[in-house]
Parts: sequence; C-alpha cells; structure tokens
Amino acid sequence: MAREHHKSKPHTAKPAVCTSSPTLVTDTSTLGEVLGELRRAERFAFDTEFVMEDSYEADVCLIQAATESMVVLIDPLAGVDDTAFWQLVADRRIQKVVHAGAEDLGLCVQRTGQIPCNVFDLQIAAGLSGLDYPMSLMKLVRATCGARLHKSQTLTDWRRRPLSEAQIQYAVDDVAYLPAAYQIISRKLKKMGRSTWAREEFERLEQPEIYQRSEVERIARLKGGGALDGRGLAIARELLKVRETLAKQFNRPARVLLKDYLIVEIARHQWTTPKQIRGLRGLQVSNAVVNRLAEAVKQGTSSPPETWPKVRTPQVDTPEESALISLATALVRTYCDEHDLAHQLAGVKQDVRALVHSFTRAEPAGQSRLAMGWRSRTVGAMLAAVFSGEKRVGIQRMGKSIRLVVE
Repeated sequence: MAREHHKSKPHTAKPAVCTSSPTLVTDTSTLGEVLGELRRAERFAFDTEFVMEDSYEADVCLIQAATESMVVLIDPLAGVDDTAFWQLVADRRIQKVVHAGAEDLGLCVQRTGQIPCNVFDLQIAAGLSGLDYPMSLMKLVRATCGARLHKSQTLTDWRRRPLSEAQIQYAVDDVAYLPAAYQIISRKLKKMGRSTWAREEFERLEQPEIYQRSEVERIARLKGGGALDGRGLAIARELLKVRETLAKQFNRPARVLLKDYLIVEIARHQWTTPKQIRGLRGLQVSNAVVNRLAEAVKQGTSSPPETWPKVRTPQVDTPEESALISLATALVRTYCDEHDLAHQLAGVKQDVRALVHSFTRAEPAGQSRLAMGWRSRTVGAMLAAVFSGEKRVGIQRMGKSIRLVVE
C-alpha cells in the first residue's frame, strides 16, 4: 500500500518552470551554441528517447536538455554529432539532473567510453526525502511542481521524421520540470540532513561496473542456466561470448540473435559438431555461425574444471531464519514509515536476508546494503540492535490497529 505523503510535501515556494518554446537542434552550429549555454549554467537536466528493440546498442533518436531558462531538443537523426553533449555528461564540473537515469547515463559510456559524473537522480532523491520509490515522472512532477503530465507518446516511433507537435510536447515535458523538481527535493534533503545520503547513492552511478555486465552476471542472467552443471556452465560461457561478438557484428539484440534456451540446450547436450547443433529446433542462423558455436562448445568442454563457473546452489533458510527475515522486513518498513523514508530504497528482501544470515551463520554482511553507508547507520543499526538483544520489539495499539515498536 502506498504511503501518505502529506507530511513530506514541500511547502516552500515552487521554482519557476521554463515555458518558452524549445530550441530544436538539427545542425552542428546550433549544437555548439546550446552546449555553451548548458556549460555556463553549470547544471542541466536531460533525458533521451531511444529505440533498442532491433539493434545491439540503443539507437538514440532525441536528446532533451533543460535549465531553468531553456529547453533544447537535440536531434541525432538529423545528422548532428552528439559526442560533445555526452562529454558534458562526463564532465565533473557540471551537474546533471535525471529521473531514473541509469539507461540514459549508460548511453554516455556507449557514445564516448567515459563514465558519467556529478549526477543527481530525482527518483532516488525522492525516496530519500519522504516520497515513494520508485516514483514515476508523472507522479514526481505532480508531487513537487503540482503539474499534470500527459504521457500519450510512450509507444511512439521516435525514429520517424518530422516529429509531430505531440511528440515535441512530450519530449519537452520529460525535462522541463526537472530543474524545478531538483530545487524542491534538494532543499528537502538538506532540511532532513540527508544530502550526504543522496551523494552516497549518486556515487554508485559513477562506478564503471554498473555499465558493463560482467561474465558472471551474463551467466547468472541466462534463463534456465541454473539447470547446468559446472562443465555445462563452462560451455554456456563460451557460447555467450560468441553470441555477444555476433550481436555486435550484426547489430542485433543478443537474445534475438540466439535465444537463451538454445544456449542452455546446446550446453546441456554438449554438442560439438555442427550437424548436432543444426538439428536444434528454433535455431535460425547461418552455417558459419553454427560452426562457431560448435567450436565454442569444444572450448568449453576442454576447459579445466578449476576454470569452470561456480554452480549456483540456492541457500535454503531454516524455519527460524525465515521467521527472522519476515520480522526484520516488517521492522524495516516500520522504521521507514516513522522516518519518512521509502522502504524499497532502504533495502529489499535480499538485503534483509543477507543481514540475517550474517547473524545466524556468522557470514560476512558485505552482500547486504544494510551493512553499508547511511543504511548501516540507520536501518542496519536498528536491526543489529534487535538481533543482539540490545533492543526489544513490542506491539503498540493505535485505536483498532497495531504497529511494531523497537524499544
């Protein structure tokens, strides 16, 4: 159930929102001018419209940027080289404001190889300032600026030109309110003493590993991969490498080029000849690709056991641990409700579970976000005090309802 926000609504005067007509950038000269203005502003909000259903990398169709005084729409499909814009995103001297911006920030790495810096993500900041998390842009703008957005172009084809008036208005709405929302939420964070919490969260957006999926992550995300043994995972690893190379070469989504279940089936049977692989139903690739898959199977099969990926063995909670996890999850929600904090941002079930295991099994709590940063000093500290017996859990009656209390 969503929490009420009446305690958390900003009560200060709302900053002005830019209402002037957007500048559509379709040539290099205009791009240079607007980038100069963004640089001088030292802070700007941005969003992108991209398509990636049928390509290896996202096809950026439009870049929207806004300050308190202007909105610009940069059109890469008009032949504008957007590299200089992404270099601004990687410039630490300039603050970038986004909303749920992980995918947009990833485009910076795709375009320039550089990591985005000095980012303020409004969705994260909203969860730290008493609003829900994750919160849609529509709800965020209404909660902060009191405006209603009409998201009528969600499934529009952004590759078509010319852009319609409805598309342009949609694109403008995606960024025009962000500078004002930033002013409101950043003031709220400062008043609540949580600006440093936000910085901790935003620093994660500057870690290269979140934009580059590791070999371990690719294997872990392989649907059906849990049924493979060590050798099967070694074969799957080699097949995934081939798939990634081919997807990039042909500019196709990796999972469209070769579906996960096909990789798992080939790895499970350990087929080493093109004829065996070719007989697999649903495989629609050339003979040359089939030959490469067969070679990958041979490499995986011949790899020494000490190099095989670890077989995932799911841990089973004891009945006592299950009870503790349920209690701890409830305590996290109670703590967050009392402290105007989105519980989904404080810690998910995996975090609670890892923290419980650190007490019941004497395992390191490093896998739990509740043992790190601001979470360890707040929610994590509360749970640790309960687990150690320093604090007790009780029930408080409030009319016809009850709630947990930590004493």
